[in-house]
Amino acid sequence: MGKRKLMSPLSSSAQPVVKYKRTCEQPPSANGAKTLTEEEYSKLKLYLKEKKKILRTFPRILLNARGQLSQLNDSGFSESPLLPSDLNELILYSVYGPGKYVPKWSSLEMQCNLNQTCVLIIDGCEVNTKEDFSHFKSSLPMFSKYKFLPPIEVELPPSWCADYDTDNTTSITDDVVSESTSTQKENVEDKEICSRTRLLMSLNQMMIHNYPLPTNKRQFTMDGFRFTKNHYLPVTDNSPMYAIDCEMCYTSIGRNELTRVSIVNEKLEVIYESLVKPTNKITNYLTIYSGITASKLKDVKTTLTDVQEDIIKILSPDSILIGQSLNCDLDALKLFHPYIIDTSVIFNLNGNKGSKSKLKLLAKNFLDMNIQCGNLGHDSIEDSRATMLLVQLKLCKCKVHLKKNLMAPYDNIWSTSKLNIEEHSTNKVVLESVCKSMEDTTNRFCMAHMQLKNKNNLNLVNRWCEKYWAAMSSFALCAVVFTGCGAEGKNSVCLLNVKQPPLNHLQDKF
Repeated sequence: MGKRKLMSPLSSSAQPVVKYKRTCEQPPSANGAKTLTEEEYSKLKLYLKEKKKILRTFPRILLNARGQLSQLNDSGFSESPLLPSDLNELILYSVYGPGKYVPKWSSLEMQCNLNQTCVLIIDGCEVNTKEDFSHFKSSLPMFSKYKFLPPIEVELPPSWCADYDTDNTTSITDDVVSESTSTQKENVEDKEICSRTRLLMSLNQMMIHNYPLPTNKRQFTMDGFRFTKNHYLPVTDNSPMYAIDCEMCYTSIGRNELTRVSIVNEKLEVIYESLVKPTNKITNYLTIYSGITASKLKDVKTTLTDVQEDIIKILSPDSILIGQSLNCDLDALKLFHPYIIDTSVIFNLNGNKGSKSKLKLLAKNFLDMNIQCGNLGHDSIEDSRATMLLVQLKLCKCKVHLKKNLMAPYDNIWSTSKLNIEEHSTNKVVLESVCKSMEDTTNRFCMAHMQLKNKNNLNLVNRWCEKYWAAMSSFALCAVVFTGCGAEGKNSVCLLNVKQPPLNHLQDKF
């Protein structure tokens, strides 16, 4: 084999290689494109960095290998359709978060930042052949416009409300309803779709987040710790909730001690408020955080033991305590309590278990409340009310809108007497009503069921979906289900997406 002939770099047929130093200046562009100045390059770099940081907080759906097998091919069929229970898992996970329901065919990243779950069911599309599917895709451009996931196949019947074996084909929201209504009072107007018992911390979570537990090996002695009750009752969705916030000062024993405690009930009424005289000498009032000064504690005689006695009397055996990083407050109170909802856990903006979002940020983002402002320290009443409101935001309402002729089949599936279901005479009114419901983000689960009379009128369906999508809030999961699809129209097509907010404010910044 002959040696390769090397061309001299000075050969007339060789082109000289021009190397540009890696700086903010770009090499001359052959097509006359504008080069960036050093200032423009710095701004672009900072913009991309900020954009990447923000995008990490956006919820999104990703399909794993199992989910990809359910995607429809060009002929309108998939290798392995999903079961209704698979779709159930995603819907329930989007509402409840990590716990009992975990989708095995997809992942929903940053679920804690979802504002709503919206389901739109449309009967009568009849996508049965390759030609039908081609017409279906070309007539619904909104799904490619907003970058929905490729359509997936689900084993749902021609009509979602038709009679079928509920053991194998449970409805997509049947479990949502049964979970949210099984323990609700008959005449409660606002139904909690995400129940308070589902927000409770597990024992493992309490250990991870360093809650005071009688079995924990802790840095400090457990002397003086007490149980909030001698005996506890099982917690239910009717158990009372109380939000607690404490302020502390640094003392001579080298740690923080309790100096103020506030408790509010579910009506945001202050049911307990007290300043507390620490046992040991205060070496730092931490006024910028606690709001406590020497003059405020001058005539205070209430001790930690007094506060413990008062709280023990207030709480019932099934009370649920709410707070932001409540482990610190219970440490200061020297109390053990089994039923805890921690807002720093149920609202985690960055998805990192080791990094908690501040209450001030949560209140601003989710409640549009400005708290902990100024340099006079925190207000424990204000903070406890904010944590109660955040939890109540999770205990959302369920809105379902149907045409009147669909009501009878739903009676066989759901306990409709306990649901907030509205019947309407036409598809137009159904769509207008559900769009109005979605404007209220406390309606964390919104659903509409419509019927298409003319299967060829997919342009009308596209307009329905456009209006439905426009009404959804940012950070909302959208599931659109078309029934009567696949071979012999026995299955359904589902399209999924999470609505992301625009980044216009970031562009204006730069």
